[in-house]
Amino acid sequence: MTSRERRLALQLEAEQAGTLLGAIAWVLGALQIMKDRGHAEGDEEFHELYDELQPRLEALVARISGAQLGLGADDAMQQEIEAAYAPMHEAFKTWIQQTASDTFSVAVGQRLGEVLDEAEEGAEAEGGEEGE
Repeated sequence: MTSRERRLALQLEAEQAGTLLGAIAWVLGALQIMKDRGHAEGDEEFHELYDELQPRLEALVARISGAQLGLGADDAMQQEIEAAYAPMHEAFKTWIQQTASDTFSVAVGQRLGEVLDEAEEGAEAEGGEEGE
C-alpha cells in the first residue's frame, strides 16, 4: 500500500443508509445478548468477541451519523433514513422477543436438569446408606 491510505467511498441513498444503520444496530444488540449470556454461563469468549467488534461497529455508526448532521430534522432525506430504519428496528425487536423466549427455555431446561440430577444423586446416596 502507498503512503496515502486507500479508501472506499460509498454513496448511500437514504433508504440504504437507514437499512445499514438498522443492520448495525441489530448486530450490536445480538453481540450484547451473546456477551450477557456468556457471563451467565461463565464463558468469556463472547465478551471478548463483543470487545473486538463493538468499537468497529460504533465507529461505522458514528461515521454515518456524522454525515447525517448536515441534514436538518425536517430534511426529507433524514425522514427517509428514519423510515428505512424503522422496519429494521421492528424486526430486531421481534427477534429479541424470540431470542429471549429461547434463552429462557434453555435456562429453565438447564436448571431443571440440575435439580433432577441433584435429586437423583440424593436418592442414590440415601439408598446406598441403607444397603450398607
